[in-house]
Amino acid sequence: MWPWGHLAFAYVLYSSLSRLWNRGPPSWPGVALVVVGSQMPDLVDKPLAWTFGVLPSGRSFAHSLLAGTVIVILVVSLLSRLDVPSPGAFVLGYYSHLLGDSYQPILAGNYQELAFLLWPVLPLDVANEPTVGILHYLLNARLDGQMTFELGLAAAVVLWWILDGAPGVAETWTVVRRRVGQATK
Repeated sequence: MWPWGHLAFAYVLYSSLSRLWNRGPPSWPGVALVVVGSQMPDLVDKPLAWTFGVLPSGRSFAHSLLAGTVIVILVVSLLSRLDVPSPGAFVLGYYSHLLGDSYQPILAGNYQELAFLLWPVLPLDVANEPTVGILHYLLNARLDGQMTFELGLAAAVVLWWILDGAPGVAETWTVVRRRVGQATK
């Protein structure tokens, strides 16, 4: 999945579960945490593999259920220690990313492509790994069926987010106004 596909999928899950459990739209900072969680595995693995060559694959360390669970526990512990509400939103975003990267191999019956979920216990097939840095890869992506579908999904989810009341906009605007007000004094 592309970053916007992961984000859209995570937001749909989070908003739906929020309405189911809380009987209302998602709130801030849960939305921010689901956004960060939905991107975290790629933010760790892709630069470390494709740009710096430290990891064997763009789906290895942070995509592994083994290391990923440790990352999730550490982040949730930190968020709880800082009294940040809704740390479960990060968990949902993180694991939705792994699910998003797994659904196509599962549907196609290509279970060997799921080895990343148990890396380093299972070896990875790195034959088709990009040989360019992450920025070059993203900037030279081709508009194909998968990307078109995910961009359409992301556009629909932006509308969904607006219908949810655009959680985060008012809070962010308040912080920006305070900072600008303090800077002008």
